[in-house]
Amino acid sequence: FGSWAGQLGDGRAHLLGVYTNRYGERWELQLKGSGKTPYSRNGDGRAVLRSSVREFLCSEAMHYLGIPTSRAASIIVSSDDVWRDQFYNGNIKKER
Repeated sequence: FGSWAGQLGDGRAHLLGVYTNRYGERWELQLKGSGKTPYSRNGDGRAVLRSSVREFLCSEAMHYLGIPTSRAASIIVSSDDVWRDQFYNGNIKKER
């Protein structure tokens, strides 16, 4: 743990660019859950609203607890449905 493995994450994020503010802080702007990957269910690379909200709330809690973390500026929902087995019990349903 803690050593470079040649890849970080599951490949679902797209880097839009890097912004440097007037204090010299660099911010990466990404679309997460937006790319196809062999590591996601059905290889669609989509993040559903349920998991995106959970990740947003956890990252905000960590930030306000003083733990360095990534933060989200917004959550974007498309009209595309994706199929997920939320409880891993074989009951696949459409989600956004």
